[in-house]
Amino acid sequence: MKIFDVEPRVAGAVHLGSNKRESTILAGRMSEKGNRDPIYFDASENFVVLEVGKRGSGKSYGMGAMLEGFATRPGSRISTHADPRAVVLLDPLDVHWTALTPLSSEGPEGLVRQHRVYEKWPGLTAEPINTRVFVPAGMRWDIDPPEFRELRVPVSTLEAGDWALLIKADLMADTRGRLFDEAFRKVTELGWAWDDPSAVRAPTPAYTVQDLVDCIDHDPDIAQFYASETRRSVVQPLRSFGAMALFDSAAGTLLTEIAEAGVLSIVSLGRLSDDMRTVLTTVLVRLIKADRMYASQIRRRLALIRNTSEQVAQLETELLSHVPRTVLAIDEAQILMPARGASTARKTLDSFVLEGRNYGLSLWLATQRPKGAVSEAAASQIDTFIIHRLSVAEDVSAVCAMLQNAQPDKVRAGGRDLPMTDLIRSLDVGQALFSSATSDAHRLVIGEVRPRNVAHGGEAF
Repeated sequence: MKIFDVEPRVAGAVHLGSNKRESTILAGRMSEKGNRDPIYFDASENFVVLEVGKRGSGKSYGMGAMLEGFATRPGSRISTHADPRAVVLLDPLDVHWTALTPLSSEGPEGLVRQHRVYEKWPGLTAEPINTRVFVPAGMRWDIDPPEFRELRVPVSTLEAGDWALLIKADLMADTRGRLFDEAFRKVTELGWAWDDPSAVRAPTPAYTVQDLVDCIDHDPDIAQFYASETRRSVVQPLRSFGAMALFDSAAGTLLTEIAEAGVLSIVSLGRLSDDMRTVLTTVLVRLIKADRMYASQIRRRLALIRNTSEQVAQLETELLSHVPRTVLAIDEAQILMPARGASTARKTLDSFVLEGRNYGLSLWLATQRPKGAVSEAAASQIDTFIIHRLSVAEDVSAVCAMLQNAQPDKVRAGGRDLPMTDLIRSLDVGQALFSSATSDAHRLVIGEVRPRNVAHGGEAF
């Protein structure tokens, strides 16, 4: 890989992200003349990381290398954690499930090739990573590894905006959307009637698809104001979604199974339709945030309580039933989250970015399109930026405007001076710029990403 001649010089190892040193991950090593020392990501505090790079730049590989550092065991050479966190990685392309497979010097050529890359790094020995993989219920294949777990979500966790995306309706602008919105509010908030206005059904937030269908089919107000063809056009897709195994459990998969401290949980979404992937992402983001809001309130009570040990024990037991501090990671964010519009998905992600730190939540986004990954308001919350190779001028300009610390005065490689735009275009696969608002380097640094301990589903470098 290239070695860049950078001024002013940075001496020694670099830590970025925080200064506490309570949770550190070996991110890579310097790719600068006169310095091949380690680069560490300090994850002691809650954070927002944006990792960008064009297809084939090593972006997803780098993301996986960093996230596996949260799922190591005591004595690991790549990370240390005083307070382990959970990691939930949403994977729209199903390339990360291979993290179940540790690297080995024997076996298939692809595995051996990746192991050779790892062996080249001094002081590293392949070590186990605590990994779980979830696939949507009903979508397992016979060829899948037996370790795969099925993911189920309760229908009642879907909001009106989620359903609007699935049934392809606008809640405000078209008749189908207004029909669904009215039925949804009747079922969940207002109550509705079965044929006769006097036969009132009480509202239930824990609704089912059948509740929505029955309301549309039988509520007198809806029958009066909406044509039968319009009602059928909404009921038919609802019945199809209601038959999915993904929604066949009133309780769903326990959040504490998906998010467990010291475990990397990968949710494979590639077998779902585009809209269903976005909706499932939205629901999981919303559920994790809501649960952590409650858990963080318990932690505050425990920190301040002066009552009996019995009350402390009660709260500590209750805390165990909620998700721990969690890193939510989204690969290829441009696929899962729409780039424009005030959609439910966009609002949910922005809320997570803007408020999540208060509840012990961190976010790690990887995307090919930095400009649309998060809204402008949420972009202000990014504290660490990892930039792999980009080529499109608009993307290069966008990342240059989002750098978190100073640029070098001068960069040379291949006998020529490189302005920042050319530097980004000239990075080798597996190299990145590391820029953080909190860093013991006075400028961004150029580094090589640490190899993974486990198999990567994309091309290895």
